[in-house]
Amino acid sequence: MKKILTLCLISVFGSAGAQIIITSADMPVVNDTLRYSTTSASVNVNQTGADYIWDFSKLIVEHQEIQHHYSPLQTPYILQFGFTATYGIAENNFALGAMGGVASDVFGFYKNSAAASVMIGRGATIQSLPLGITYAPRDTIFKFPLSYLKSYSGSFSGEASLLGLGSLKQTGTRTTNVDGWGSITTPFGVFQCIRVKSVIVETDSVVFNGFGFPVPNNRTEYKWLAKNQHFPILEVIVNDLTSVQTVRYRDRYRPEAYINNANFTASKTIAQRSDTVNLNNQSYGTPTNFNWTITPGTFRFVGGTNTASASPRIMFDNVGTYSVKLKVNYEGGMDDTLKTNYIMVAEAPKALFGASTQFSKRNEIVYMIDSSLGAPTSWTWTITPTTFEYVAGTSNRSKNPLIVFSAFGNYNVQLQIIGPLGSSTLLKPDFILVWPTGLQNSSQNNVWVKVYPNPGNQFLKIEFQDHAPASIQLHNLLGQLVMSCESGNSPEKELDITLVPKGIYIIKIVQNNQIFTDRLLID
Repeated sequence: MKKILTLCLISVFGSAGAQIIITSADMPVVNDTLRYSTTSASVNVNQTGADYIWDFSKLIVEHQEIQHHYSPLQTPYILQFGFTATYGIAENNFALGAMGGVASDVFGFYKNSAAASVMIGRGATIQSLPLGITYAPRDTIFKFPLSYLKSYSGSFSGEASLLGLGSLKQTGTRTTNVDGWGSITTPFGVFQCIRVKSVIVETDSVVFNGFGFPVPNNRTEYKWLAKNQHFPILEVIVNDLTSVQTVRYRDRYRPEAYINNANFTASKTIAQRSDTVNLNNQSYGTPTNFNWTITPGTFRFVGGTNTASASPRIMFDNVGTYSVKLKVNYEGGMDDTLKTNYIMVAEAPKALFGASTQFSKRNEIVYMIDSSLGAPTSWTWTITPTTFEYVAGTSNRSKNPLIVFSAFGNYNVQLQIIGPLGSSTLLKPDFILVWPTGLQNSSQNNVWVKVYPNPGNQFLKIEFQDHAPASIQLHNLLGQLVMSCESGNSPEKELDITLVPKGIYIIKIVQNNQIFTDRLLID
């Protein structure tokens, strides 16, 4: 069970020390190294303020790593950042979002000045070639001087070409405020500090021929900064989608924390519920035992394996993203590796859609409503004939576009979706009908059929001038079929609608190749 560490906050009457001001002199410089420890404990980040005492002394180290601040001339990205960045930091591939799985040597590049510390871009090697994502505008991490209650915000955007295959794009906003000051205690020591909170709303996109696959990467960062330390004393990053925390703190060398020994891969990281996924131990050396933790817990071990197997096999019960952690024990030590949101389980894609109305006036706004399955990441709408336009900033790539039709007639609507497990297309012929007086019956006159009462609540009566067989259908406003029947050769037909929920419906009657449609209110 994940251990929850409660943040102890004590409001002190009488200041334990004056609040501090962070300047560019307190930032890292080239060749600085930071040893930091990570923990799976969660901390309470919701309480803060003036002259607070944060007590994190009971944090337990589970892993240690070293962060180097390289000269840009020591990285593969000299041409892109060699003469503009102050230093570069090696990053996890997850920093690249959608393209992280095919990249290597990922670096973030920063430039410090007296006014600010800004991220100017990222470098990544894809297909053996070093690429640079240069931000314009840049991502302002800190704006100096930093003191209690200071706030600022800005946007950032960058794009890199993928060698004729498309491009990788990152865009977002950062909103920052200094929401606390006081004293912080960690296993590393006690420091006077300020706390800086940043809310990042980011979208990472892989673009092919102008067609993007957007992936949200929203998060909130909390950093406790102290004078002359160059690095945060404590850093907590909260994934806004999953609420999972990444907690690390500056620390000294601790021999009990093994570094980069535990490791694993999965046979597939995008799967369906019917798939079996093999987790393959790739740990360094010879572990004495294994312990796998997968969250959320909607999965099962199969093939005779279990949580203690070196390379277990698993099947997932629900769609969603799953984090996988492997903890290994050695003679005299242990290590673990957590891969957050490592496996995505999705349904096979199935395109589904409806509309706010199927019977529109000219120049009336119609809302297309996507209800597709399979976690689609892109949508392409095709409507014929082309006497219409997208409005309110939407387009044929929008999930739920807004459309205005400029000519009378019947319109075919097609939706193609693309998701993690492929694509799906749905075509609905004559889906939108545009008539001179808005929502009217589609016959030139209404002499061959009568439908009443309208509104109705128990029974609906239909009278035909012709005794020929007729097909009768009742649809909801999403285009889903609610009821259907045949009239036979009778001049009238009675429908029992007592079990149909209240709402607005469309009745469609076809007889002798004539089509009648009308709005029906059931109350």
